[in-house]
Amino acid sequence: MILKNFFQDRNKIFFLVIVLFWFAQYIYMPFFSPYIVLLGIPASIVGIIAGSYGFFQMVLRIPISIGGSIKGNHKSIIAWGLVAVILSCVFPLLSESWIIFLMTRVFAGIATSTWVSYSAYLLEGSGTTANQQMGKLIAANTGGICIAQIVGTVIYDFVGIKILFLISVCTASAGLFLFLRFSAFRNNTHGEIRPSFSIQSLSIVLHNKNLWVCSILMALSNWVIFSTNYNFTGVYAQAALSAGAVHLGLIAMVYQFGSVITSLVFSRIGGKPLPEKNMLFLSFILIAILCGITTFCSLPILITVQFFAGINTAVVRVILFAKAGSNLSDDQQLMSMGVFQSVYSIGMTAGPAMAGFLFEYSNENNLFVFFVLAGFGVAGAILTLVGFKPHERIN
Repeated sequence: MILKNFFQDRNKIFFLVIVLFWFAQYIYMPFFSPYIVLLGIPASIVGIIAGSYGFFQMVLRIPISIGGSIKGNHKSIIAWGLVAVILSCVFPLLSESWIIFLMTRVFAGIATSTWVSYSAYLLEGSGTTANQQMGKLIAANTGGICIAQIVGTVIYDFVGIKILFLISVCTASAGLFLFLRFSAFRNNTHGEIRPSFSIQSLSIVLHNKNLWVCSILMALSNWVIFSTNYNFTGVYAQAALSAGAVHLGLIAMVYQFGSVITSLVFSRIGGKPLPEKNMLFLSFILIAILCGITTFCSLPILITVQFFAGINTAVVRVILFAKAGSNLSDDQQLMSMGVFQSVYSIGMTAGPAMAGFLFEYSNENNLFVFFVLAGFGVAGAILTLVGFKPHERIN
């Protein structure tokens, strides 16, 4: 009976699809970059492979947001995103060439581009509960990632990475099956379908200073996070600290655990006023500090500090997702999310690529690379002080 009631609740199914979507993409991620490095692929190529994930999000998110605004139905966008996840995990089952691994991350990037539809759907009409809605969304996002990394850590040594890819295919297929049960998936406010795309609305979005500040701040955060936690922290731990598969899984899992807890806290806070500027500033400073001390840590301490890195990342994500374009009207929210997510994908693209080249051409000077990345956290703190101004939402 409980299971039946669950599958009759549209919102619960929606959040389950989110969990499956991210589970499929991250069950293999703690082991992906270290695995392809062990295959003999140079660090610079590894950085390009990792950066391709963000590049296609940067290119596709604005067109997807405009297409969603015109059509007014997100079902096809989200469904095709799940198909792209399936394809991204089929490719590495076929070969171990760097081109195949590049295609894996390209299709993962295409899939993640559809995240704009998930976030815009929850933001429209949210008003003062935007932080709460983004807390729920990011809790489902990081929850799926955290569960994936727990499972991956437990079974990787027994089954290897190819079985993890196969599990990803099955999980994304299950999410697609559940999602196709929706007859339609329209953004709406007070039961009415929102206005469609217009050039005037796009112009207003593109001239919104608050949106651009939030987008650049998120790009700086992603520059650090996707260079470190999602890619080269594991490579460094494996090469310099002799980390095994369990350690790599723990590094990723503890990071996501901190992020999940923080996101859940935001989802419970609701519309209560928060010192958002101070929280953002402190989070960027701590991101820089944690990045700077990475190469001075023993393996147990490196694993432990990932919890605090996860907390900082969640604070930045929730606040910036909620505040990006928050002073725009409902019919402009999807386009603002497209711009926001496209700009912050620059950090996901350029960060890993830059880190890969720095690692290779500095003769794997870890201290130098991580200190350069810490500078992007400092830049985020400075921009927060001079440019971030929380706004009340205008409806």
